[in-house]
Amino acid sequence: MRSIVLGASLCLLAGCATVSMVPGQASVETSLTQSQSALRKVSAEYCTRAVQNGWVEASGGLAGFASTLINGKSDSNDARDYASRIGAKSDAPSLVLARIVSDAQAARDGLADVSREAEDVLQTGGDGTTSRADVMSYERALVRAQMAYRNFQGALGEVTTRNDMDMDIAPVDRELRSFADTIDQARETADGLADKYASLNSSIS
Repeated sequence: MRSIVLGASLCLLAGCATVSMVPGQASVETSLTQSQSALRKVSAEYCTRAVQNGWVEASGGLAGFASTLINGKSDSNDARDYASRIGAKSDAPSLVLARIVSDAQAARDGLADVSREAEDVLQTGGDGTTSRADVMSYERALVRAQMAYRNFQGALGEVTTRNDMDMDIAPVDRELRSFADTIDQARETADGLADKYASLNSSIS
């Protein structure tokens, strides 16, 4: 119900903004629209990349997301999980650890790119420019990042329990900590976007 009210409120706001635009505002409105579109675009691209690169499994919509976050894994065949795909129990430990580091770095860098777009909307958007679509798209990217992080941790846990494991995992731990820090920062940005949108809805209720 709240989402419906927020959506209706946003439509009303959009109408008012169009009518009240004065000279000089057109370029600002255009810039904001482009910024928001960029956020939704890079968020969607990040989600797609996470699946294509095997960091996370494709989920069955919102129900799939909820199941993965609550249960720690999806309903898919366990043989298709990240640890299995990179051979955490079978390939040379050095190769497995290198793959985790590489994937974690790529996932971290990708999330940082998305967060920069989100921060741009948050910092330059003004009171009436944060849309529900912006908030939801960024939150979906954040969820993917969290799922990827958990999968990387799981794969690391599997390879470290092997009898032939004799590698130093410090570099992997450092990269995963960096990824965790980036996720924490993204979470704060997501909260800021949600607060801005909630504030907008409250001010026009």
